[in-house]
Amino acid sequence: MCLTSYRSPRGGSDLLNSVQIWEACRATSAASTFFDPIAVGRFNEGFVDGATGANNPVWEVWNQAQLLWGPQPLENKIKCLVSIGTGVPSLKPFQDDVFHIGDTLVAIATETEQTAERFRRDKSHLDDRGQYYRFNVDRGLEDIGLEESKRRKEIAAATRRYVGSQGVFKQMQACAGSLARRECQS
Repeated sequence: MCLTSYRSPRGGSDLLNSVQIWEACRATSAASTFFDPIAVGRFNEGFVDGATGANNPVWEVWNQAQLLWGPQPLENKIKCLVSIGTGVPSLKPFQDDVFHIGDTLVAIATETEQTAERFRRDKSHLDDRGQYYRFNVDRGLEDIGLEESKRRKEIAAATRRYVGSQGVFKQMQACAGSLARRECQS
């Protein structure tokens, strides 16, 4: 299920006309181990976030755009696609014993970087033409989980260090320039 603020060829209009913005935000952040599902809409449908399979929704965004804009290639219709991660996880060995299989399955179900890399490889022409940007703190957040909001200082410091690096600064400038040029052309 994809909550949208526009009519989708595959979606009904009952949620479009009845769900408040805060409810949609709450539904997309309802990580099942942290928050209860939220019931929204006139039928009180229960929603949780897409963590088990769509933690990085870049393909869902791409498919929605394709659905809306038709079968022609999207590349000429997209101004800029920006993907923002929540930090690169540390590499951990696969543990197949009974005590750790649950951790391994959670790691597989909640991966984001492999999805980002598959998208970047498959759509490398978007990256080459300055139409795709991925921002994700590459170090400092590896061992900070969703439940650790009290570690805000560490999160802020790692994010500040990432954004302040010359490579990321250049990438952000290129992204902003790409958006500005495309806006002027519209």
